[in-house]
Amino acid sequence: MMHFSRIMIFFLGLQLAAAGLAPLAEAKETKRVLILYSQERGHPGHDLTEQGIRAVFLSNSFFDVQLYNEYLDVTRFSGPGQISLAADYLRRKYSGMKIDAIIAVYPYAVDFLLAARSPLFSGVPIIACETLRSYAENLEHSPVRRLVTGTVVDDNMTDFIAGALRMRPDTKRVALVAGTSPNDIYGEQVFRRGISAYAGKIETIDLTKLSMAETLSRVGSLPPGTIIFYESILRDGAGEIFVPREALSLISRAANVPVFGIYDSFMGFGIVGGRLVSFEQHGKEAAALAIRVMGGESPAAIPFGGDKAYVNLYDWRELERWNIPESSLPAGGVVLYRQVSLWNRHRAEIIAALLLILAEGGLIFGLVMNLHRRRKVERSLADSEERLSLAAASAGAGIWVLDIDTGLFWGTPEAYALFGLPPDSSVNFETILNLVHPDDRNIVQNKIWHATESDSGEIFSVEYRLVLADGEIRWLASNGRRQRLSQGQPLRLMGVTVDITDRKKIETEALDARKRLLHMERVLLMGELAASLAHELNQPLTAILSNANVAGRLLNSDSPDIDELKEIVKDISDDNKRASAIIRSLRSMVKMAETTRELSSINNLLADGISLIRGEAVLRDIHIETHFSDGLPQVLVDATQIKQVAVNLLMNAVESMSDMKGERRITVQTRSADRNSVLVTVRDTGKGFTEEEQKDLFEPFFTTKRSGLGLGLSLCRSIIESHGGRIWAENHRDKGATFCFELPAGDER
Repeated sequence: MMHFSRIMIFFLGLQLAAAGLAPLAEAKETKRVLILYSQERGHPGHDLTEQGIRAVFLSNSFFDVQLYNEYLDVTRFSGPGQISLAADYLRRKYSGMKIDAIIAVYPYAVDFLLAARSPLFSGVPIIACETLRSYAENLEHSPVRRLVTGTVVDDNMTDFIAGALRMRPDTKRVALVAGTSPNDIYGEQVFRRGISAYAGKIETIDLTKLSMAETLSRVGSLPPGTIIFYESILRDGAGEIFVPREALSLISRAANVPVFGIYDSFMGFGIVGGRLVSFEQHGKEAAALAIRVMGGESPAAIPFGGDKAYVNLYDWRELERWNIPESSLPAGGVVLYRQVSLWNRHRAEIIAALLLILAEGGLIFGLVMNLHRRRKVERSLADSEERLSLAAASAGAGIWVLDIDTGLFWGTPEAYALFGLPPDSSVNFETILNLVHPDDRNIVQNKIWHATESDSGEIFSVEYRLVLADGEIRWLASNGRRQRLSQGQPLRLMGVTVDITDRKKIETEALDARKRLLHMERVLLMGELAASLAHELNQPLTAILSNANVAGRLLNSDSPDIDELKEIVKDISDDNKRASAIIRSLRSMVKMAETTRELSSINNLLADGISLIRGEAVLRDIHIETHFSDGLPQVLVDATQIKQVAVNLLMNAVESMSDMKGERRITVQTRSADRNSVLVTVRDTGKGFTEEEQKDLFEPFFTTKRSGLGLGLSLCRSIIESHGGRIWAENHRDKGATFCFELPAGDER
């Protein structure tokens, strides 16, 4: 009835606390609990036990518990004189103080309290924590049972030994290792009682009460089919004092067979594992029993507990060491210390890093593709990209986070250095934006705005210039994405920034080199056409001279024919225009000018190219036919570069037929490939090329001519692809070869 009343009071207290009545929480009754430990302060098992005790007392709603810890240090101080001194010390220390309950950890502490010659704290209820079943059974028949209840540690020996044998089914012998301290001897009894059930089936090798040196020697030479049961060694047979799990580490390293122990404090120090005694759980159960006793229940009415104070743990390292398969473990077993891969151990960190690398990867991928197209001419760009990749891998990139709501900016030291800011300075997005070059500011702002508005979380990339305080211009590339956070949390952008100033410089130098190479190729080409161009110019110049002579004779006559003079002047003007057009085309091909793209007619560009090589074709007795389609869409191109492609293809056709007999003809045709592109074909009646030659036609420095650099077709491909088109070659079924290129239609907008 009293117990029921206390439970009702407890629930009433919870209701009042929920209603905000704080004074009830302050009205808890104060209780004093003495915890008497058998071993010294810092004993691993005692530390775990205390964690469990404190956790329960701190969370209980009935009493304000004041704890007093005392340590008997029985392993080092266990003589009769020491016992008397310890008893006298505690008697004097707690004289005049009411102790409401005592938690005695290990049987020795209980014996110490109940000693007939020096009873301490007479009448105070005792919670015997982590005692033995046999010890508890003796207390059941003792008059002191009215004051004692507690928890038992050896109820699991049957399951523990069965689990060990299931993991090592070939076991024929068990080597029992234990020390000489009272607690070692108590634990040894637990093991002996458990092993006794296997008498006649499993041999017992007694390695108890030996010196540590002898123990290490014996465990290293045990016969096959043996396992070791380690209880504890607080004091070895030579009287040397040890911390039990440190002694265990020595034994495990020396052993040639698996080591098993029953305490969870031994995990990680050399035991395989199993259904282990949990000191923390025992501490929790002991504290719960103390609360019941202080609440008015009689210790005699409370049966000994501890049957649930176990954990099912295994050491992955020991399983691997002794080739014990995880399939032999019982269901629900927890494997600790698993040496997982770097991915499993740091999955979250790797994912975050991969996201950043993925953002950077977009930039790197684009650069690598560009380098792949430019091949050997721009090979230096590949080196730059490799340096950039290595810098990002070694955390050289600047990582930053932008709070969208507040505009606050946080970055790594590398990020602050990239933006030219002092490390750990407090800045916002406006500060960063003001450092961006005015011409790039809107681009950066729009990229950030679109990223914050996007729900897909797609990665954004932007390249821009930064103006530092000293006026230096720095190129940066930033990649990032909007972070998906739970509802109510601030919206953030997370990204990475790298310095691409060197890359931009290399790109500029490569572009200049490409321009110079294209110009050089045009100049060489015009040099090859010098004779034919001279022939082309000679025709209008000869005509001009002839007409001028005729006009002179007419003017010297008595009655010159004015109409005829007008015709002569018109012929001279037309021939002059023709000569000027040839010279103008020649100048445009030879002149080193900036690349500009404008909407042009592909037919007109091809006609200009044909005019440049027509004289060469006439000299070599080659006929040029054109089949230009009307109504083709205009193309957005650099006119000089497209004419260079046309002249290259035409000159290749001319030279392929130089040594040929029979029909020599070049057919140039244009047509619409589809609504968005135009197709140009240049067909000759030459000898064509082999399958092996076709594979390398557009490769740099490959040529089938007797003389030449082998850059013409390579540059043609570079020009066409830079305009978004494509170029290819094929042998004609009848005779000769056909070179084709396709260009996208221009957008007048």
